[in-house]
Amino acid sequence: MPCSRYWRGCPSNPLWSSSSPGRSPSPPPPTARQKLNYYCRHPWSFLSRCARSLKPERRVPRKTPSFESFIEQEIHALSPIFLPGELNAQELDFDAYLAGSDQIWTSCEPEKLLDFAPAGKRIAYAASAAWGKQPPEWYALAQREFPKFSAISVREKHGVEICWKAGAETVEVVLDPTLLLDRREYSRLTEGRPPYFSEPCVLGYFLNIDQLSQLPWKQVKEAGKKMSAPLRIIPLQGAECCIPEKYSISPNPYEFLQSFQEALCIITNSFHGTVFALIMRKPFITILQKGETAVQNTRIFSLLESLGLEDRIYHPEKGSMAGQLNRPINWTAVERNWEALRIHSMEFLKNAIQQCTSATRHG
Repeated sequence: MPCSRYWRGCPSNPLWSSSSPGRSPSPPPPTARQKLNYYCRHPWSFLSRCARSLKPERRVPRKTPSFESFIEQEIHALSPIFLPGELNAQELDFDAYLAGSDQIWTSCEPEKLLDFAPAGKRIAYAASAAWGKQPPEWYALAQREFPKFSAISVREKHGVEICWKAGAETVEVVLDPTLLLDRREYSRLTEGRPPYFSEPCVLGYFLNIDQLSQLPWKQVKEAGKKMSAPLRIIPLQGAECCIPEKYSISPNPYEFLQSFQEALCIITNSFHGTVFALIMRKPFITILQKGETAVQNTRIFSLLESLGLEDRIYHPEKGSMAGQLNRPINWTAVERNWEALRIHSMEFLKNAIQQCTSATRHG
């Protein structure tokens, strides 16, 4: 079965850089028109970018994590890479077309509903969105495109009802793709590498904040002191502008995995921060996001509820953060629930692909 990769471009996409030897040239940087179209569809990204530009620059420039070597070594795919708007102009002939996962159905973008692909060859795996926040145009587009899918699955339970309202007949809940692999498969990527941290630490992973008041910052620092370990934080999507530099780190993809492997415990407000704490079997606390991005909390609720870990959400009224971090986790029960979900998710994907390839053979 042929395969391809399609990267949904945005102005900060690291793949819009110089090409690597032996590979097809990377697409050129986005034009002003492409940037304008992107920010019109994602006004919050534009406002966040403007707000960050108004903040005073740090004295020491931050290191930008390098992804090129990781892509070269670990991601194997065929050319071409398509830019937005190019897919409908291509004569594609693949056995199946897969859409997923993170936030693909929040905005009204036809290519994310695979409008360029033939009916009967489309699969949505763990599609995610700010469910219930989509514009009316998205519902109209989904009602047109959903009947052309062979199988539809979402990552959050709340997404099932929304997809039903948009005309999908059958919708299943499956695991985020990162949870289909176990710890051993991720550890393979870091074998033979020197330790990332010089000593065990408390790891924070925060995003979607632009001021410390959006976090229980005093409790976060206190947790590090109670653990008698230094606090190290990976800040993203605005958090890098307010997290004090002495705590901040900028790992590449390999070091990102190592930071979760080597940490004593994890404090995060991120869904995928929660995911990798689970994968590495680390004590963790998840802080819910506030304001415009609070809608992203649904994915955290959905995952933790399915694993019986709702008590890992931080509640100030339940005592200190360090105390909540120290509550034991029944990893045997978590693994049992997780394995059942993994089997269900893999069966969904296998059956969906078989349905598409069967249609291709008999078409």
